[in-house]
Amino acid sequence: MMMCRIRWIVKSLSLPVMIAGLLLTFGLDCFLYISHQQKEGEIFTPYAIHRLEGIDGMVKWWDVVTKIMASKLEADPADYMAHPQEPAMVMAMNPMIRSIQILPEQGEPVVFTAEDTRKMDFPRFLEGSLKKAADTARMEHRLVLMDFLDLGLPYKMMAFLRPVYRHDENGNESFWGYIILAVEQRQVMSTANISNLGKQQLDFSLYHRYGWEDTPHLVKERGMTEQGNPHAERIIAGDLWSIVLRPQGSSINWLLLFFATISGFSLTTLIAFLLRKNGTLKKVNVDLKRSGGRDPLTGVFNRKGGDEAVADYMKAHAGQKALVLALDIDNFKLVNDVYGHSVGDEALKTLVRDMRETFGKESIITRNGGDEFILFRPYEDFSAVTRAMDDFTQTPHTFMAGKREVKFYASLGCAVYPEQGDSYGNLCIRADYALYGAKLNGKAGWRQFDSSVSVTDKRSQFGFNLTDVADHLPGGILVLKATKKGEILFANHGMVSLLECDDYEDFIKYTGCSICRSIHPDDLEPMKKEFRRQLAAKYNKEHIDFLTYRMVTKKGHIIQVESTARKSRNPFYGDLYYVYLYNRKDRLKLTEKNRERAYWWGGACELVNGAPERAPFLRGRNPIRPMK
Repeated sequence: MMMCRIRWIVKSLSLPVMIAGLLLTFGLDCFLYISHQQKEGEIFTPYAIHRLEGIDGMVKWWDVVTKIMASKLEADPADYMAHPQEPAMVMAMNPMIRSIQILPEQGEPVVFTAEDTRKMDFPRFLEGSLKKAADTARMEHRLVLMDFLDLGLPYKMMAFLRPVYRHDENGNESFWGYIILAVEQRQVMSTANISNLGKQQLDFSLYHRYGWEDTPHLVKERGMTEQGNPHAERIIAGDLWSIVLRPQGSSINWLLLFFATISGFSLTTLIAFLLRKNGTLKKVNVDLKRSGGRDPLTGVFNRKGGDEAVADYMKAHAGQKALVLALDIDNFKLVNDVYGHSVGDEALKTLVRDMRETFGKESIITRNGGDEFILFRPYEDFSAVTRAMDDFTQTPHTFMAGKREVKFYASLGCAVYPEQGDSYGNLCIRADYALYGAKLNGKAGWRQFDSSVSVTDKRSQFGFNLTDVADHLPGGILVLKATKKGEILFANHGMVSLLECDDYEDFIKYTGCSICRSIHPDDLEPMKKEFRRQLAAKYNKEHIDFLTYRMVTKKGHIIQVESTARKSRNPFYGDLYYVYLYNRKDRLKLTEKNRERAYWWGGACELVNGAPERAPFLRGRNPIRPMK
């Protein structure tokens, strides 16, 4: 009787234990899969953010260019249309632009199109595929980006539409017409390093949602992606852009899942797992709550979390005096290029640490992206805040990278609430204007927003982002250590393209971080000799040289370049050479077409009595003769 009872108990418990074992196995598999996805997100999400930042940087440059053109059209459209040299100059500076068209509502258009590109009938497109974009640009007074335009060409085009308005003496506004830029899409994708994701074993999907659409559409993709894969979003030219990444192939450890399944049927594993899972779930819930509005690298608020925190504070303390500071690291790209991105991450953490120490732990700090931060804090004594800003910008921020001490400086812009803005968004814009003013004044400093400057004034009044300027100059820029090896510390995109390299990493691999490896062997010693002679000349107090020599590209092509270099002392890196060079063939071609424009760009000839003569800045110099 007792044995039958025991057998019945065992039999009755076998089914619940089996069900519990199956549920345990399923839960463990899900946990491992989710953990794998979270790990992928931590690794690949920065890749997605970097690509969107690349697109945003180019769009901001075209936005500034079209704003400048629109302002000149507004001032005197007749003169600008009669002498349209500027669009041609813009196309020459940026070969991605295949066509620039100025389309007045009344009158004949002015059209510039690249020689290898078919003419584009944009007036017809404005009534067709570009109508919604044109209507939106006109209604919202902003630049509108069309990511795809079928012109019957072998490659896709992107169109940028800028509306132009005029104002009469009474301030009444009237629509004048459009400025349209046609840009080759594949070059945009390549410059933003989206095209090379396949080389990094990543599939991707790039989406763009127009302001007049409810759902995004696919711009470009490679392979297959799905919901839950690492992704990033960014507002570019008023529209939402997003990119989703997925590693090629399967990176899940199926063997681990198999053994987890086998162990799930063990009662001992069941008990241990339940206890461990309880603690894990608590930690995951805490991390999820903490990371929902936080930047994973620095621990400060992300844009969403910062906006919510500031909104809650301003609601509870309406009218109380407060400051909004816009901050970033001076020459942050140089820190990344010299030391690597891991050291760049430590620089960002150091900046956050010093912000909290200088401005107080009660400050609300938001990371907007990259090295851009916004700090919000209440204040009572502005003089105390002034001293804090002086100390923060003038004192170097230091940390140890291994055995090496790394130093950097930061700049900031300041806007005051409620005197200079009645909302957090307006204050951020004004603080950003002030930050660019500080950058223009030499960096390592701060500037308060000037209330006399209208928020509608162009951001270009405060100067361009110097990295954007370097990358879009029509030539190569190098920063070299003043050693025999000529170690490369910085190179712009123009230099990478000049040596026919795919990207910056390819450039570093080809040159070995030394400029000497890319100079033609027959020209290396004569170039060095002439370089030393010019620098040692008594009349050359500015330590400037002018040289002509040959370089060998990665593809084996021999090009003749003209270079201008200057030796200078840097407090962090010692003696440096700042070098600007360009293909002599390109300069001669431009000089033949337009000598005046070539001289403005630094050409070496001017017309004196109908005969070419050496430009003023070369008189008295003796550059080595072009080597055949």
